[in-house]
Amino acid sequence: MVTALVVIAALLGVLTVAAAQLPSMWGHMIVMTLIWAGLATAWNVVGGFAGQISLGHAGFFGVGAYASTLLYVDYGISPWFGLLVAIVLGAALAWAIGIPSFRLRGPYFALSTLAFGLIVFHLSVHLRDLTYGQVGVPVPYDPSFGNMIFPDRWQYVILAGLFLVLCLAVSQAIARSRMGYRLAAVRDDEDAARALGVNTSRVKLVAAIFSGGMAAGVGTIYSQYILFLSPDSVFGIAVSIEALALAVVGGAGFVFGPLVGAAVLVPVSHIVLARFGGDAPGVHTLVYSAVLIFVVLLVPGGLWSLVERVKLRVRARNGPPVSAAEEQQVKEGELV
Repeated sequence: MVTALVVIAALLGVLTVAAAQLPSMWGHMIVMTLIWAGLATAWNVVGGFAGQISLGHAGFFGVGAYASTLLYVDYGISPWFGLLVAIVLGAALAWAIGIPSFRLRGPYFALSTLAFGLIVFHLSVHLRDLTYGQVGVPVPYDPSFGNMIFPDRWQYVILAGLFLVLCLAVSQAIARSRMGYRLAAVRDDEDAARALGVNTSRVKLVAAIFSGGMAAGVGTIYSQYILFLSPDSVFGIAVSIEALALAVVGGAGFVFGPLVGAAVLVPVSHIVLARFGGDAPGVHTLVYSAVLIFVVLLVPGGLWSLVERVKLRVRARNGPPVSAAEEQQVKEGELV
């Protein structure tokens, strides 16, 4: 993990320099890639590690974005404090939603999370006195460190990148802890895990709390970068689907899978949109979907599973033999 974080820190330095030197489109693409990677990593804790397919993470993302933004716009409270409030609020909301939702399984759980996302979306539309409704919330442009608003994109690269590193570190800590293995047991066979003494409701709820808190924190970073919020931009179902898709393409259940998925799909979408968006509207969605289908069909475990396969082959040559069960786990994108 230390080696991985060092590599990510080096890459973050390269991306920071690139964002400062390249045209604004490329800087924007880098920042959005880091933001989406953070949201997908948050989703992966409950969706990849625990196998609980959530379609409502836009709710946590949007609540975090609105919480910090409204505190800043209406009360002048620094977004740095708003970031902490957003994380706590997202974790508390995940706890409250998780208690009834985790009584359900499979598609019923997914539908309950979808309903949660839709409820929060409609509340944000109709509670105009609080959220300003469909009019949206513009964030005053007043660049300063205390306002978490910066004049250059490379500064946002550092901000989003550091929060992504934090999300990855938390994800790694969970994956390698006892709770991580309990989550893997729940994902593989919840009844068997319960029979072995795993408190399945508790571990799923703890995973949801971490996931909701991280997703809300990412929402704060997003709001301070875009400087404008509307219900569609942060609470829309497309946000939840995007987080899920990035994690699945990169490798749901692997710590660095969501990062790989974001590094592939987000730039593809932005480049195609910039190149063909004016002449052929919607073509970027077609290309995005084609890449998604291609990866899911050819690499069911996600792109990061290819790295894990290489690691298994190296281990088989230099160490103890690899079992058939381990190979199957990697192919299917299981937590290793």
